[in-house]
Amino acid sequence: MKANTICFFAAAVVMATGSSFGAGFGLYEASARGNALGGGLVGSTGDATANYYNPANLTDCTNATFTVGLSLINPFADAKIDGVQQAKMDAGWFPPPHAYAAVPLTKDLVFGFGTYCEYGLGTKYDKNWAASWDTTETTIEQFTFNPNLAYKITDWWSIGAGARMSYITFENYSSPFVAVAPSPEYQGFGFSHLEGDDFNCGWLLSTKFKVTEDLSVGAVYRSRIRHIIEGDIDSTLPDNLGGTSSEGDVQGKLILPSSATVGANYDFTQKFRGGASITWTEWSTIDTITFKMSNQKKLDLGWHDAWRFGMGFEYDITDSFCGRIGYNFDLDPSHKDHGTTMLPPGDRHIIGFGLGYKILDNLRLDLGYNFIIMESTTRELYMKNAVNDTSVGVHKFQTDNAYSHIVSASLTYTF
Repeated sequence: MKANTICFFAAAVVMATGSSFGAGFGLYEASARGNALGGGLVGSTGDATANYYNPANLTDCTNATFTVGLSLINPFADAKIDGVQQAKMDAGWFPPPHAYAAVPLTKDLVFGFGTYCEYGLGTKYDKNWAASWDTTETTIEQFTFNPNLAYKITDWWSIGAGARMSYITFENYSSPFVAVAPSPEYQGFGFSHLEGDDFNCGWLLSTKFKVTEDLSVGAVYRSRIRHIIEGDIDSTLPDNLGGTSSEGDVQGKLILPSSATVGANYDFTQKFRGGASITWTEWSTIDTITFKMSNQKKLDLGWHDAWRFGMGFEYDITDSFCGRIGYNFDLDPSHKDHGTTMLPPGDRHIIGFGLGYKILDNLRLDLGYNFIIMESTTRELYMKNAVNDTSVGVHKFQTDNAYSHIVSASLTYTF
């Protein structure tokens, strides 16, 4: 039974890992300035962070420009299982970095490069909490390495294209329910640790139109990226079933969604500027997760495509200081009737503030703070027997007071 148990532990963990992506898979914290402005930099960016917001905007960089920084993200929430209060979910701080470069090759052709995180999550609960069979700790990290070329066709029209090289890792701890017979002496909760990674590539296309001297509009399309995540699983049976430990291999197929973003930026005055963007993400690509162990299985999740709306404003307080404010509304793409404890589900409201400080004429420091409010939700959790994948009960998972703090900093230097 040992080999079969490994496979079923793997199935339980991979299915849980897959179901976490819909609620909090996307990361949009690509720069301190962009975070504060709600991502409203699609029509006009003005520096090397255009590699993320709209590579076509790189043609505005007439000199070599570099940006480096990071965001610190801290998600936490109150959790209840079947109405019983659990210990607070608090995963600690996660530090996704970002770095960008823009180098003009000719008057109209600019090379850019960016590295940033497009996807990821992290949750951590008490090891003995009531849904430890779903997860106790999960970390998913993804890094994008993105070379771009931007070309100015006319004074008012630019285009951009690039490759998105994606590296993704995941790690999960849980205590799957194991039952080899109906009587309690042949049932218990084991232990499972799963980790894996993969590297693959996608692409993007973008454009920018300068409608007037004060109004610019842009659009970006990002392709799907197909990952085959290969990993290892360590599992231990409950003590009353022998307590033996085993190791095995597992492989999961994950299609990162395509997305399309349109946005506009407008200069109200020389000192006061604003921007807005709308993003559609094809989350339905993760409607089914396919994974292989000793055999092949598919998990139907029922996710749907979703929208994200953002806007922001900035004002030059002095020649050295710039104040910023922004807002995002991020719709939850997960299924409304079932979920996972990997990340609190629910639509998200994101409020951003920021400050830019010009240290020198060619050196700028940007600081940002965002507060994420996740709407309270209730989802059904289906507890399954890890041995034969049959349902052994349905539980209610409720989240309240689900928030995240995001603190970010970026440093930009122009030659």
